[in-house]
Amino acid sequence: MIIGVEKTRNNRPLTFGTHNGIFHCDEVIGIAILELANMNTDAYVVRTRNKDVLNGLDVVIDVGGKKYDHHQAGFDQRRSTGEKYASAGLIWRDFAEKAIKNVAIEGKMSIDDDEISVVKGQIDKEIIIFVDMEDNGKEVGTHIFSFIPSFYPAWFQDPEYDEAFMKVERIVFSIMREIIKEKIVQIATRKEIEKKCNSANDGVLEIPVQTMPWQESVVNFNETHAQKINFVIFPYPDGGWAAQCVPPSMEKKFEQRIPFPKKWAGGNEKTLPEVSGISDATFCHNGRFFVRAKTKESVLKMCKIASSELL
Repeated sequence: MIIGVEKTRNNRPLTFGTHNGIFHCDEVIGIAILELANMNTDAYVVRTRNKDVLNGLDVVIDVGGKKYDHHQAGFDQRRSTGEKYASAGLIWRDFAEKAIKNVAIEGKMSIDDDEISVVKGQIDKEIIIFVDMEDNGKEVGTHIFSFIPSFYPAWFQDPEYDEAFMKVERIVFSIMREIIKEKIVQIATRKEIEKKCNSANDGVLEIPVQTMPWQESVVNFNETHAQKINFVIFPYPDGGWAAQCVPPSMEKKFEQRIPFPKKWAGGNEKTLPEVSGISDATFCHNGRFFVRAKTKESVLKMCKIASSELL
């Protein structure tokens, strides 16, 4: 059965093949990776075990006894770390660079070849390797794509495996795209945070939005630099400004290098101005890791007071 996958039509359709019947995580993910690597081309998925049909397709995975079929006799291709490949890993090995570049282009993000290599390695280590191990009969517990078999038709329903395959493949395609996007964003964030840390004053780092993922990058900066970042400040979405304490390490990410003063804990816009001496202070979390005020100048003063009280 041929299942069309609608794309922007600008050249001939590509054909990707895999086996029919019950599907598994590795070939569903492999097909999704192939789509990501060919995002601007029409593509069709052919699910069959007919060798004559498979031989006429552009890329065939998990069936057919060729390059991307890890079931063939004598197959023993392994990573440098020793883990044996299955179809998802083989496809990721050969098509990851194109997939990552396409996601970067789609999101109007820049990424160089070295950074692509980093993203490729991270995703293989964190996700793909476990999919391969599972398909090769190793116990790995649950992983991010363990939900795929839940899309099988129920035993009392018509076995519409092709329809179910394409339904879950579209979901896996979207998840893989977001995973790649997140990794690219992390690299861009790390570079931007390091640049900002190098120019920060008085141990305070300013970031443009609260949702910028700063924590790991700032902790890493502190581990390698004499000048430490103790607080991160940002415009608060509901108005005003906020400051958050930097943790001493990622292992202790719920602790603070420098907490805000004990007497501020639980303070609000009615009580905090008096106890803090900051007229427009509006909030201090009971955990003493987060404060708010109406102005940037005030949250900077709150950070300075916290630092002074620790001395």
